[in-house]
Amino acid sequence: MCYRLTDVPSALPSTTKKLYISHSKIQHLQMSSFTRMLALEDFVLMASGTESVENDTFKTLSTLKTLELWKNKLRQVPRILPASLEVLKLNDNSIYVLHRSDFEGLKELKILELKNNLISSLSPSTLSPLVSLQSLMVDDNRIESVAGPLALPHLKSMSMENNRLHLVPASFLTSLQSLQFLSFSGNLLTKIPINLPKSLLSLKMERNRLKVVRFRDMKHLENLSHLYLSANSLSSIDGAQILANLTTLEMSQNQVQMLPFRLPARLQKLDIILFFKNCGKIHIKLT
Repeated sequence: MCYRLTDVPSALPSTTKKLYISHSKIQHLQMSSFTRMLALEDFVLMASGTESVENDTFKTLSTLKTLELWKNKLRQVPRILPASLEVLKLNDNSIYVLHRSDFEGLKELKILELKNNLISSLSPSTLSPLVSLQSLMVDDNRIESVAGPLALPHLKSMSMENNRLHLVPASFLTSLQSLQFLSFSGNLLTKIPINLPKSLLSLKMERNRLKVVRFRDMKHLENLSHLYLSANSLSSIDGAQILANLTTLEMSQNQVQMLPFRLPARLQKLDIILFFKNCGKIHIKLT
């Protein structure tokens, strides 16, 4: 629906299961707009200038599984969300702080997206109610600090791209034993976090400030198949062969001067630029 609405339509049938509204002018969401929608499963409100959500607005929607409030002007997570919720996407808003109470009772939530907000920190207590969470995306925020351990036993994918992290504490990742995809690209990190989960399949560390990679600290990553290290300040990839199952290694935009004598045995894709004194550079790309 896209009719420059100023409120959620009140004449919708009570059997409505999916409601999509975009580019409207609904500044405020209130509980009275949803009292008849007892079968609602998906509600998406995009680019509507929404500034606030009345407390308990979604509380009685016991069948709601997906709530997406993209590209609005929200300054906080809507309060008291239904326990049935499985997907919550609040990308492109102005949310600046997260509270444990924001996620209390959301034991079924599997996907949480908060990309492009104003969040500056992330703590384990805030997310601890989300015992079923599988995907967490907080890209393009202002996160300067994180603390751990994150008690998210089912988390498979986490992305914190384009934030302001200088350091990832050793305890931050220790409890994420199901994590397969992890991205810290676009931060200010000078080293790869330690205690990475053994379950990891893909690690993205592009556009940081890495000067050295201690591959021996990663030897337990027996399942790692994709490693992205482009746009750092690395001068060597010696020791990479310890990652026996690595199939993709991206190293472009670094300062590597020579290939190591040994590379991972299963490597299928290599992207690297070699720099030679007085001789320019050579771009090697194998696929």
